[in-house]
Amino acid sequence: MWTYSDGDLTTKGCWRPGSTATAGSWALVDQGSGSVQGVVPAGEFSRRFRPVDVFADVSGFPSYLGTVTAPDGTALVDLILDRNPFMLANGPRRAARPHALLMPRRHRDGWSSATAAELAACQTAMTLVAAWYRSLDGGHVVFGANDSTPNLDYLRDVEAANGTTAGTGTAAAVTRNPRQDVQHAHLHAFYAEHDGTENHESSPALHGHPVIAEGHRAFRAALGSDAVPVEPDSTSLAAGLRAAAQPWGGNYCSYQLGVDGPSWVMPALGPSQDEFNRRLARADGLQAEPDPRLGGAINLMRPTLADPKRLHAAQRATADHRASFETFVTRRGLDPLHLPESHWSRHSLETDAL
Repeated sequence: MWTYSDGDLTTKGCWRPGSTATAGSWALVDQGSGSVQGVVPAGEFSRRFRPVDVFADVSGFPSYLGTVTAPDGTALVDLILDRNPFMLANGPRRAARPHALLMPRRHRDGWSSATAAELAACQTAMTLVAAWYRSLDGGHVVFGANDSTPNLDYLRDVEAANGTTAGTGTAAAVTRNPRQDVQHAHLHAFYAEHDGTENHESSPALHGHPVIAEGHRAFRAALGSDAVPVEPDSTSLAAGLRAAAQPWGGNYCSYQLGVDGPSWVMPALGPSQDEFNRRLARADGLQAEPDPRLGGAINLMRPTLADPKRLHAAQRATADHRASFETFVTRRGLDPLHLPESHWSRHSLETDAL
């Protein structure tokens, strides 16, 4: 399940039902080996361990772009770059497409628990990123998220620690979305080329076989039968996500083609999510293969940053993208640190991007 730390030990905490219906014990599982390191009684786990939030200090990241704020200046949604951009070419003229992430400033386990203000700010961030991508050689944007529900087991343990556990129901343990690696809601903004582009970094290309990334042509609006349409309006999105994802234990993945395209949610492991990853692979000229960590579900295979040369190129691309984004917003009279959540700025950005 989720990752926790007490400052010294970082572990996976798995809730184990006890003899009573109100609490359970926690098995400490090593992240690398999967072996059980020990057991912590109910009520003590939440006193000792805290959830690990890798996005707790987004504004301090070297990939930080800016923040959408409320009229009173309150930070609502942050924008950062993925540290592993999608590369297209090798050598000194290597090109990389930006891959932005959007996330609420407050800790959230999923967009289904975000407030209306946060969702409205997210829509502003989506519009801003789409306009920025359009300014970069006419690029398109595709949005996707892998979200989990709030960890009710941890909250139940907090209640046990405080002696306030109520009720006698035997609610099932909440399992985390297997595709969600961090305990903070975030929305991916994938860059899609307007036309086909050769990708020199994909595995076949490295072996001398030309690979053409299809770009925007790889995507279609609809998905398979296990995908459910939801209304993207910020006043109803959270409720729509919760209702649609309820049969899947509250966990879901999402897909939206452009800012105003239809929005879909789907199970984390299923035909529609497999198809979404295949589309991403075709768009980027990469590969999508069965992933044994996901029970054989299709996953996008991205080049890693293990190669020092590629890591250096990724860091250089991140710096270039940050400079590009700052130039984009400042030329429009905006401050990256205080991007206003307002309809007029959204309209002006949409018009400017055309």
